[in-house]
Amino acid sequence: MLSFKPKAGMVRADLYYIETVKAPQAVLVLAPGCNGNGKILVEHPTWQEFAKKMNIGLVGLSFASNLQDLHNGKGYYYASNGSGDILLAGINKLYKRDIPLLLYGFSGGAHFISRFVDWAPKRVIAWCAYSAMWWDNPTQSNIYPPGIIACGESDSRLGASLIYFKQGRAIGKPWLWICIPNNAHSANKKVEAFVRDYFEIIIADVGNADFSNSGIWVDIDTGRIAETYIKQLQPSITAWMPDPRLLEAWRSLNGYK
Repeated sequence: MLSFKPKAGMVRADLYYIETVKAPQAVLVLAPGCNGNGKILVEHPTWQEFAKKMNIGLVGLSFASNLQDLHNGKGYYYASNGSGDILLAGINKLYKRDIPLLLYGFSGGAHFISRFVDWAPKRVIAWCAYSAMWWDNPTQSNIYPPGIIACGESDSRLGASLIYFKQGRAIGKPWLWICIPNNAHSANKKVEAFVRDYFEIIIADVGNADFSNSGIWVDIDTGRIAETYIKQLQPSITAWMPDPRLLEAWRSLNGYK
């Protein structure tokens, strides 16, 4: 474990890590729910097996803030306030270089992950933010790391999450939408399995930033490959995935008929 002095608005700033391989090509950061402990995530055999298979490191976030600071924009959810610097300092201390990152966060973790990607897109290969209660408006930049926005169909966070996804797609971000039927605000093993498959394909294609000529675009209303006119006229209902091999798994996860 690495412990850091908490920044303003934080009461805990720890990172847990597992040495999965000797010379990782990237690091997967797992971010748990509100004020949670990432130690549980990095100790899970499934994530460890994936990290070894993909030659990546494994780090669990263990940040905490008072609840009022999480809601008023001063807590660790807001990477630009200092929590992002702590994560990067820890990563650089562990791996001795500016190693690229994969990011997965649920609930409170999704809050942090989505804002970290917006704050430091150059460090991110790919990411998934699963079910945040509120989101900042996505910003335009020259670097758009591919990402997944996910939420349960019965989760009160669904509306905010879908709006965020559509806002990002409207400005051209290569994002994928997942809405899990009959799922409220709880982690989902099928989502995690899909995210691992998504990350695996992305890792194999690191360096390809021209998303317009790779992967496929899908229509989130129908679950089918998007027609050209939909991509051009209605980008907010289209989504990008890195490989057509993911299509049927994505359709099944979303419950398309």
